[in-house]
Amino acid sequence: MTTPAHVGAAVTASLFEVCALPGCRYPVTHPADVCASCRTAFGSMLRQTTEPVRDPGEVAAELKQRDDVVRTRYRERTTTDVDEATSEPEQRRSQICWLCTERRTCTRQSAGWECRDCAAVTG
Repeated sequence: MTTPAHVGAAVTASLFEVCALPGCRYPVTHPADVCASCRTAFGSMLRQTTEPVRDPGEVAAELKQRDDVVRTRYRERTTTDVDEATSEPEQRRSQICWLCTERRTCTRQSAGWECRDCAAVTG
């Protein structure tokens, strides 16, 4: 027995759209709407547009395209941060070591700048 095509489509389709603000996934009834949480958070910064009424599918596609661009940029930044983290640690001259408080050439550590003498002692 086979199921009609429209039954499978109904399961994957959502009854609600998502908020129009980037990054917000709360449900709204129309694609260009803003959810109650975003209205509360952004208040008077949100402005009603005077654009003519558009097809909901067109608005949803436009918002999806915008969100895809933002996700791509975030991935690029994350990849760049990972590449920088695997490179050599940053060293600077004339920094104050967080352990011995002497001004030396130090390497940036999570606790602060650390000279090579203290690094050899602390391991």
